[in-house]
Amino acid sequence: MTGAAVKWLKALVLALGLALSAPVRAGEGLPGEPTPTAALAPTLFSAAWTATLGVDSAAEDPGEDVLVQRNRLDLDVQHPVSAALRVHLAGRLGHRASVGHRPGAWTPAWTSKGPDFGVRYDAVADLREANLRANWGALALTVGRDVVRWGGLELQSPFAVVCPMDFSQGLAGMLAAPDEPPLLPATMLRLEAPLGPGQLDALFLPFFEQHRFSPFATDAAMVRPGLGPELPAVLASQLRGMDLRLDRSLSESLMLALAPPSATPLDGSVGLRWSTQAGQADVALTALWLWDRMPELHLDPDLALLLSRSYAAGFDATKLVALYAEPDFAAAAARAKGKTWADLARATWHRRALLGGELQWEIADGWVVRADAAWTDQKVLLDTQFQPVLSGMVQAGAGLEHGVGGRVTLLGELTWDWAYGAPRDRTLLLAARHTLRLTAGALARLGEAEDWTAQIAGFYGISLRDWALAPRLTYQFAERWRAGLGAIVQGGPSNTLGGMLAADDQVLVELRRAW
Repeated sequence: MTGAAVKWLKALVLALGLALSAPVRAGEGLPGEPTPTAALAPTLFSAAWTATLGVDSAAEDPGEDVLVQRNRLDLDVQHPVSAALRVHLAGRLGHRASVGHRPGAWTPAWTSKGPDFGVRYDAVADLREANLRANWGALALTVGRDVVRWGGLELQSPFAVVCPMDFSQGLAGMLAAPDEPPLLPATMLRLEAPLGPGQLDALFLPFFEQHRFSPFATDAAMVRPGLGPELPAVLASQLRGMDLRLDRSLSESLMLALAPPSATPLDGSVGLRWSTQAGQADVALTALWLWDRMPELHLDPDLALLLSRSYAAGFDATKLVALYAEPDFAAAAARAKGKTWADLARATWHRRALLGGELQWEIADGWVVRADAAWTDQKVLLDTQFQPVLSGMVQAGAGLEHGVGGRVTLLGELTWDWAYGAPRDRTLLLAARHTLRLTAGALARLGEAEDWTAQIAGFYGISLRDWALAPRLTYQFAERWRAGLGAIVQGGPSNTLGGMLAADDQVLVELRRAW
């Protein structure tokens, strides 16, 4: 967290302490507001512990995990300081242990006696939500860390960019917990107020906050220890001492090295959303002025050559060894060793405007139509040679949801992204000039007590021909206990998300206890 963000958080904690220490009695409100007659709502506390065991069924590469065990403890408390003032705090503790391969071998480091090599550990503690919410009649003001999700589409809305997202676990990690969206809280000032025939939702995000991701994430690494090109000496000594598959602070350090926008309100972002009802439909108009969280990255020619060739080889160890026999590849690797990080990459950060609208309409009993349409003036993309492409973009999508008897829910969405400013003769990385994608999901509650839940979700890239599928079955075997079994499989051409993660097929076993 940056120094300015720390100061903001300290101010919030101070305000929280003052609010909690103030003598407030049931039935009293904020100064200057009408005294509410309703009694204070109760304090709400919830917690959940989730343990997940993942076995990678296609781990054939020394840079991949074979066995991963994750523990997550979520804590949440909502306390009414008065009838008009509420405190919300939420935190998360996470722990992860993974087992890789034996050194210099493609065989798993797991035997009947247990792991004999490659056990890695990672722990993280996050203060996720920490905010004060005050109500004055129809007005509501929220200050602090909160999560905002705008957009009509459930699975892939273009407006899900207000808050940063957590990509650190890769596609497998996100699909492993479909009830845990990858949105991260952001520090904000939020005002909700009636305006005309509708409702206004206004946001100010004073700090630039990056996505959480690791370029060395398990099975999704662009560079993996022992597999990628030789790194410059200034980085090699540091990186070799780290667990590149787990270290989240590394990605944050890399982003700071790219000199992102300052963490001050002068570099803040704003958003406005006005929603109303038009007949039987709910409609909304949205305007955002925010930073693109991916910079326009200009790589050193030697580094770009090494990355593009390694990517084309699929980061396969055998193919990478053959690459070093090519004179230009070997020469680029030798030159890169003597360069600093500042020599290797230069970043330019861009603001972008996002304008659009959304619709949600129950067209018949149990049938809901959702649609989003958005335009952004510029979006940073990369081509397969790791060169930046700055393009305007139109995004549109429509979805249909159908509920059957309260036990079965079916959902499908079709989206289209048009990077109209991208040159036709350049192949984009993990994208296309026209990207058409179909996502779908189904959920069914089974048994007389509905204690069984069957889910399946997935996507198919119509343009890129990649795909992923994630079935899941859970059983509520006690009042607060739940067990689950799932799998994740994916595939596609190498220049696609599904193809890049094709070696990350997993079988997952989950145990969850809620309080």
